[in-house]
Formats: sequence, structure tokens, C-alpha cells
Amino acid sequence: MTEVPMITATTDAPAWLRRSDQAVSWARAMLQRDRAVVIDCETTDLPGAVCEVAVVDTCGRILLNSLVNPRQSISVGATKVHNITDPMVAGAPAFPEVFADVLRVTAGRRVLAYNAVFDRECLLADAQRHGGDPEHLDDPDTWGCVMRARSAWVGTPDHFYPLGAGHRAVGDAIAALIVLQRIAEDSGLDR
Repeated sequence: MTEVPMITATTDAPAWLRRSDQAVSWARAMLQRDRAVVIDCETTDLPGAVCEVAVVDTCGRILLNSLVNPRQSISVGATKVHNITDPMVAGAPAFPEVFADVLRVTAGRRVLAYNAVFDRECLLADAQRHGGDPEHLDDPDTWGCVMRARSAWVGTPDHFYPLGAGHRAVGDAIAALIVLQRIAEDSGLDR
């Protein structure tokens, strides 16, 4: 299998990803069976602790969908965005328990997120806060950014488009997967 460079959400699009056909090729490669998963996190604030995380595979199967007890209050502003409240997470597992599941379901796969920088930073910050080893998630080359691919696909590689989903982790992960599928099909959405 040919190694496909990852699309990360950096300041500038990589030189190889300046055209829509490159985004289409990347998306098709990421959709190969068992190659990648799509993750999304919701947080207590910006920045903040993880209060919900979901992972779906590229067939749309939900591999993980869990509230997380962040052991800190969720800001009013964050609750207005994702509708997750302190009482909802009070009985949820703590981050280390959920993170073990995140590591398990992402192991050996590319980890895609709509805004990969955000989700990666949230997970790494919480892993550090709890003294956990982020393992493969610490490697930026493990991550891919669907938002960056979408921007290249529509012909504006340095502009970022909002996902437009409901800001709950599983819904956002599925919405990001749908964007990835549309890019791979090179049809609909944003054109």
C-alpha cells in the first residue's frame, strides 16, 4: 500500500494539497477498510477539559461514545454550544478510563477529526493533566484533518469551513465522516 501523506490543520496547506484532486485522493485512501477512524471531543470551555468523546470507523460504526467526568465545571458558554451539563457528566467515567478506550479503538489506524489540531490538543492536554501516556496519539503524523481536506477540495486551501453539526461528539464525528465521504465521491456538498 502506498503511503499517503497526512493532512494536518497547520497554518498553510501542505504543498501537495493545493488542489481538489489531491483532497479527493487523500479522502479515498483514508476510507480504505480499517485504515482510519474519525474522532470528536467536546470540552468544558475553550480551552477546557474533555467532557465527551466519540470515535467512529469509516463504515460509520460507533466504536466509542462516552460522556467524560472532567472533574471541573462546564462553562455556561460551552453548555450553550453542546448542551452538556455538569449533572450529565457527574456519574460519567473519568478521563483516564475513557482515554484507555480511545487508545484501544484508535490503535493502528489514522486518526481523523474535522479540526484535528483542536481534538489532538484536547486529548493530549487531558492525558498530561491525568499523568497518562498518549501513545500513538502524540504523533502528529497519526492525525489527519478533514476540515483542511474540505478546504482544499472546494478550492480554498487556506480557508476553514464550519462543520455545521450539532456539537455532540458522536454527531460531529459522523458529520465529519460524511464530509470525508463526499470528498472521496467528489460530489455534492460545497460545490
